[in-house]
Amino acid sequence: MNIKKRHHFVPKAYLRAFESSDGKVLVYRKDEPGKILRVNPDGTGFERYYYSQPTPEGSIDHNRLEDMFSVIEGKWPPVVERMGRRENVNESLLDIFEFILLQRVRVPASRDATEAKLAAQVKATFKHLLAKGSIPAPPESLRGRLDEVLVSIDPHKSIHGMVDDINAARDVFDRIGLSVVHNMTDVPFLTSDNPVIWLDPSIHPDDIEPYAIKKGGPVLLLFPISPSLLILGSTDYKEIFSKHGLQYSETREDGWVRQINETVCRFAYKAVYASSPGQEDLISRFTGMSPVWRQSGAKGKLVFGERTAKPKWKPKSEE
Repeated sequence: MNIKKRHHFVPKAYLRAFESSDGKVLVYRKDEPGKILRVNPDGTGFERYYYSQPTPEGSIDHNRLEDMFSVIEGKWPPVVERMGRRENVNESLLDIFEFILLQRVRVPASRDATEAKLAAQVKATFKHLLAKGSIPAPPESLRGRLDEVLVSIDPHKSIHGMVDDINAARDVFDRIGLSVVHNMTDVPFLTSDNPVIWLDPSIHPDDIEPYAIKKGGPVLLLFPISPSLLILGSTDYKEIFSKHGLQYSETREDGWVRQINETVCRFAYKAVYASSPGQEDLISRFTGMSPVWRQSGAKGKLVFGERTAKPKWKPKSEE
């Protein structure tokens, strides 16, 4: 069996729509502001063995999830081409929603948040047991400093955590209708390693929290699919979408496209992708900001803040 080592969380089939004429995409890493990488889609948006899973027999399966994702990804480029021609794609709506869903839940922005939540639960449980006297007191050097203790989480746990993110995304999908916006300006859409966005459009952009929406409130979904195409979802489109399916529109407003790109950069986790240079000033404004999990007491939430390195998980086999 051919073991797959590179597990792409940003599919090559998706990024190829953002290639420049030389077959490269521009990569702006948030950890390296001012540096621009030109790479082909196969050379970015991946981690080694990112979707590997333990099997009941005690081995590691490196291919199953990656193979399943590849089936979904393979349907995507023809759909984008048809949307570019403004064709009726209503028979492909399931494939469209499936791809959007996958690009929300499989990415490091989502999985790292799940692991941060689990780490906070471990700390809270430890403190509770300590307060009850159910476990021995920590060493003197750690007393009063338990919040500083780093907790590493088995990455396999965040694969299971994708189920919760899937359910949250389905709730969003049930509330919105989809359209595709054709960008007729000279300002291309940007994308990122966390390309599926939703937010509360009633809140000022400076006060938006990642993926925070009110029950019964308005929702705006953004998903750039090429430099000239954007999937736009909204609660305002629900009725017409229910009757007629996916609709098309276009924009000739540079300012609107820049506003979308600003939101894309804000939600980007580690990297922003572009098809051409020219928006470096906008991208650089958000280099120290990513959607990250922050715990405050017993509660936590996603906020825009500085991304920190997570503690590395060490399997028992390596101990």
